[in-house]
Amino acid sequence: MVIAISLGIAVALFGEELPAPSTGSSAHWSFRPVADPTPPGVAAVDWSRSGIDRFLAAAHKANNIAPVGPADRRTLIRRAAFDLTGLPPTPAEADAFADDPADDETAFAALIDRLLASPHYGERWGRHWLDVARYADTQGDVGDFPIPYAWRYRNWVIDAFNRDMPYDAFLKRQIAGDLMAETESSPEAAAESIVATGYLAMARRFGNTKDKDMHLTIEDTLDALGRGILGLTLRCARCHDHKFDPLSMADYYGLYGVFESVRYPWMGASDAKSPSDLSPGMPGREHREKVDEYFRLITRYEYQMNNHFRPWLKPTLDAYRDVMKRMAVAKKAGGDLTALEKERGRHLKFRGGRFRELMLHGLEWIKKEKRRLGENPPYEFAFAVSEGRPRDTRVQVKGDPNNLGDATPRRAPEALGGDSFSGSGFSGRLELADWIAGADNPLTARVMVNRVWALHFGRGLVSSLDNFGAQGATPDHPELLDWLATRFVEDGWSMKQLHRRIMLSRAYRLAADRPEANLAADPGNRWVWHHPRRRLEAEAIRDTMLFVADRLDTRPGRGHPFRPWHSRRYSLNAPFNEQFPTLKRSVYLMTQRLFRHPFLGLFDGPDTANATAQRKTTSNPAQALYLMNSEFVRTQSLVFADRALEQDGSPDDKLQWIWRRAYGRDASTEERAFAEAHLKAFKATAEKRAHLEREAWASLCRAVLTSNEFFHVE
Repeated sequence: MVIAISLGIAVALFGEELPAPSTGSSAHWSFRPVADPTPPGVAAVDWSRSGIDRFLAAAHKANNIAPVGPADRRTLIRRAAFDLTGLPPTPAEADAFADDPADDETAFAALIDRLLASPHYGERWGRHWLDVARYADTQGDVGDFPIPYAWRYRNWVIDAFNRDMPYDAFLKRQIAGDLMAETESSPEAAAESIVATGYLAMARRFGNTKDKDMHLTIEDTLDALGRGILGLTLRCARCHDHKFDPLSMADYYGLYGVFESVRYPWMGASDAKSPSDLSPGMPGREHREKVDEYFRLITRYEYQMNNHFRPWLKPTLDAYRDVMKRMAVAKKAGGDLTALEKERGRHLKFRGGRFRELMLHGLEWIKKEKRRLGENPPYEFAFAVSEGRPRDTRVQVKGDPNNLGDATPRRAPEALGGDSFSGSGFSGRLELADWIAGADNPLTARVMVNRVWALHFGRGLVSSLDNFGAQGATPDHPELLDWLATRFVEDGWSMKQLHRRIMLSRAYRLAADRPEANLAADPGNRWVWHHPRRRLEAEAIRDTMLFVADRLDTRPGRGHPFRPWHSRRYSLNAPFNEQFPTLKRSVYLMTQRLFRHPFLGLFDGPDTANATAQRKTTSNPAQALYLMNSEFVRTQSLVFADRALEQDGSPDDKLQWIWRRAYGRDASTEERAFAEAHLKAFKATAEKRAHLEREAWASLCRAVLTSNEFFHVE
């Protein structure tokens, strides 16, 4: 019955039943144009105030589901604050909202506007996007070289969300910002657009060399772009036509050619440990040429340093030294130097003159010169892409880059229009960006609307957030999905307006109650009859522990104290691995690809190897052991206790301060009794311990900071 009703809704939207998955079928629902259905009329007045609620009310009626009532104001402000900022409300903020004399809708609308105006909004939703962009501060694979400039892309993303940059412009700059920079209105705007292409530059590096495994870096780029922006598993067409979706190998290599025409920046590899192809951070050929010459010299010196001891080079070096000695003798004797000069020149041209400086000046001179260049860069670099040599690529037969087939023009997939990207004489990224962010692209708005819905409700309208293909899920509410996508584009691709529209719905403000009858009929909450109880993400857990202890440094972060690239070398056996303690928000923590952060990694933090649409939440013994033994948790508990003991009033007043700070509510009679008994029992078993009062309260604070209520939001 449920399946029949779901298909019935789809028939109303598309005029026919959703097709069964079949290879090459462009009739799949996600490839069709976005519709603009009219929200159905409903009898219940409470469920007719927004289009979202009217669509959901129809689904409730069709599936015989009665939604639960609204959440109370204290639950609602905690939910909204964590959703939009990743931090809890202060007790004063919770009190002000709870006591606001305005009606519920007016008071909540004012709260949403205030949260969206907070700089913490960009930090929260910027982090969500950085998951999609597989952001990391290191390059990945062999050596995991640190990227000292990555933070500039991270902060650009955060600022873009805070400024409510239209999503279409947000995407275009990440794909072709360096090309758009040529026509920006100011040098600052041009620099920002270049930094935005860090989205592409963040693709993982593979292997020991810079160029040999480039096909894997481009595959990673296409996978992130496909799943993260278009909801398509593009990489499945690398070795053969896609088995389920209308994507051919020609489609894959039509997109591949765009990125094969791009220069990716590098921080080093085992065979060339110095950076190359970084961006000057400003447009203009003269800047690019200056940077190219700078890195050409560094690469040249690095090559000589890496090979100065090779057995195949030694005879030439010895011969050069010998001829120099003979020249000195001949010069002193006034002899003819012509033959000797010719012999000297022949040695200097060995392997195209790649060891000229080593012969002329020696190894120590090269080391000093390379260090001088490293310490005096001509620009503040950006880890961003730039234009390479535009070219169409040849199909890699069975995915083998050494077995090439026919050339494929740069273009969009045929099932999505097949637009050409090769007519401009450039890589085609600007045309690709316009196509992806076009209002008529059937995927882009749907995918983003669905992701935002999932991050607010715990489940997407399409449950497979990064797969809108035949192997993905069909929409639970197809009309609502298209209605929201249409509104999103009509609202100028405004992310903040999308949040408002979703969060001001009655559906978002439902309580987290779960009546047995509803749970039995719809355990997955497909019909949105209650709000799900969810565990906080790793960043929110860490940030909130610091926040309630009044230790969180809320100033924006910048770079990390990496050692200069010219003073440290990394390899397979000695990869980069560091931690830099900070009290700033977790979005500003240094994030590695090979080694996970000890806190974020344990609590399901970001996957820096893959574009992640929605994180999984796990529960395991290692998490409990960490909370019991962690010095981080102990420190926050002690400081939290110190803050509580500084409060005026009785022990009960201090206890209530802890509860209000951590949970946004007063402690119940039972909780107060439990807390008093805990303090008494601790003191009785630790009478001789120094700082007994502080330790007792810290023990209570630790119990609060590791409680289920602290870790979850309803």
